[in-house]
Amino acid sequence: MAITLQDRTPYEVERSAALLMGFVNALGEGCHHLVVAASAKGGTLSISVPFHNDGETSDLDPVDAVEAMAVLALASVVGGGAVMRTHFADRTSEVRGWKLVEFYAKPLSASEIFSAYCTDPATGEPIAPEPGVEYMAAPRLTV
Repeated sequence: MAITLQDRTPYEVERSAALLMGFVNALGEGCHHLVVAASAKGGTLSISVPFHNDGETSDLDPVDAVEAMAVLALASVVGGGAVMRTHFADRTSEVRGWKLVEFYAKPLSASEIFSAYCTDPATGEPIAPEPGVEYMAAPRLTV
């Protein structure tokens, strides 16, 4: 079953588009990878969207954008989150995250995103951080 924006209200579509553009513009220049996930009824639906931002424009694929908006709309209603990984030429990365609630993105602190990435979801046990990754506080989105 494909998820679409077809059953969403104009408000939900508008807010999803605003959230997506907020993520695209949140960190400025760089090679970014946005993952949006919605969790409901014991399952998770996610989308992964790579894009490059040169400070003025982005190469976000329009098809990816529409699919991301659909998952953002669902996540904003049922619960979910977004994570942005920024890749650098020296093979290091920065990771930031947001909790999605009622079409708003609540920034996670550095310790919250570290905990999310460095805790085994099945056991709750700590796991080692990825080499070369810095877990950082997410900025508030301008939407």
